[in-house]
Formats: sequence, C-alpha cells, structure tokens
Amino acid sequence: MKNKLSAALMAATVLVLTMLQPSSPASASTVAPQDPSAFSNRVATFNVCNPCRYQLSGGPPGRHLSLIEQQIVTYRPQVIALQEICVNEARIVRGDLEQLYGLHYNAIYLATTNTIGRCLPYGVGYGIALFSAAPLTNQIKHRYAVGGSEPRGYIAADTTVAGRQVRVFATHLAQGGQADARRSEIQELFPVATSYDQAIVLGDFNSEPTAAEQRPMWTWFRDADPACGPTRNLPPCKPTADASGHRKKFDYVFLLRSGSFTASNNGVHANYSDHDLVHADLHTG
Repeated sequence: MKNKLSAALMAATVLVLTMLQPSSPASASTVAPQDPSAFSNRVATFNVCNPCRYQLSGGPPGRHLSLIEQQIVTYRPQVIALQEICVNEARIVRGDLEQLYGLHYNAIYLATTNTIGRCLPYGVGYGIALFSAAPLTNQIKHRYAVGGSEPRGYIAADTTVAGRQVRVFATHLAQGGQADARRSEIQELFPVATSYDQAIVLGDFNSEPTAAEQRPMWTWFRDADPACGPTRNLPPCKPTADASGHRKKFDYVFLLRSGSFTASNNGVHANYSDHDLVHADLHTG
C-alpha cells in the first residue's frame, strides 16, 4: 500500500511540475495545415519589424519569431523576401517551418550590418533573407555603396516560380527622408535586375510609387498590384506600411514588363508588424 501511495504522489508531482513549465514558442504555435506545401506560384515580401521584437517582449522568448512563422504558414508562398531580420532569427524561422509544419525552404541570408542591439540574443548579423521552396542557385549577395543611415543591400538567385525559371531579387532600401540614398541604391539594383529575361524584385523600397527615385524601376517593371504605378498612388492602390502622416505603399512585388508573368489574387495582409505581408499569385501565358 505504501509503495502504491508513493507512486501516486510521484506521478502527481510530475504532473504539477509539467503544468508549471513555461510554454515555448513552438508549443504556442497553431497546428500545422493539412497540406503544408507552398503555393508554387505565390511570391511575397514582408518587413518583419525589428523594433517589434522589443514591443512583444512581454510574451514568451522568441514570440516574434513565432509570429513571423505564422504569417508564412498562413500564406505559404513559394518565395518570400524578409527585411529587418537577424540572420540567426531567419535560420531559426526556417528550421521551425520545417520541423513544426513540414514546410521546407531553401534560403539565402545577408547581414548588411553587425549589431548586438538589434539582434540580442540571436548573434549580431542583421539584414535580409530570401526563402524559396525550390532550390536557389547562382546566388549573389550585394551591399549598396550608399546605405543611408544604415547599410542596406540586396540578395538574388535563380529559382522556380509557377513552373518557370526566374531571377528573384530581395532588397530593403534606405528609410525615411533619404531619397538620395534610395536613388543611389536603385541605380545599383536596376541595371542588374534588368539584365535578365525573367526577373522579380521583392522588397521594402521605403518610398511611394510616385517618388522620383523610383522612376527607373517603373521604366522596366510593373507592380503586381495594377492599381499602383508612377502616376497612381491613391486608392485602389493598396497601402502596405504604417508611416508618418498616413499609411503608405512601401512594399513591392515588381515584375519585369517584358517577362511572362501576370499577377492575380494580390494580397496585403495586416499583422503584428508595422508593414503588411504583401503577396501576389503569378501565372505564365
């Protein structure tokens, strides 16, 4: 009888201790979708809001990473560009997507700067990332000669979208009133991106469609949102970011005008970040 009582007390103690354990970001995540595969024709861009990691610090450790993962799991893009993310954060997100949800991505990371303040406790490399469900080949990582108040850059690779080989670029341009820096950055990006027969440019340009520094992009590219353009920046062109004064269109899915992609089902999705996740479903003729 004594042995049975001791065993029962031990089992109860283990149960209580288990219940008192803090939830990990993984256990707080939602159940994986029944079909975890990516939509083969969907591309997206998402500025994950590095300051938001501090605003969310009241939650469990890594809560902001769980929220990034939930956005990707919800929309399951074939390709997604991420801005304001630390390299090790992106690695963790990629690993969680595979281990928790069965959603496999290949990835490229670019640390445009090393900073403890933005990345603690996830190392020091801070910048951008590009995820693709298909292999990423012929990879390039480039830091702009002029980055404005902080270094910026782009990454590029060949991959597959909607069954077609395409060169995909992910970038993040200078913020705020730094139009001259953005103009210089676009002058570095534009001639490289236009040297390919099929190209998609994803990113946070930190400027509205009518901004003068964006004119070279509009010469050869169009936004997946047909309502947005160099002379169109009012509704129904959808704003994508919370910016001073009013919400603004900062985030783009640029498609080469001479390319074979057409876009439908464009989405601008509000979330915890100060930028919406922007996606487009692409088709070929």
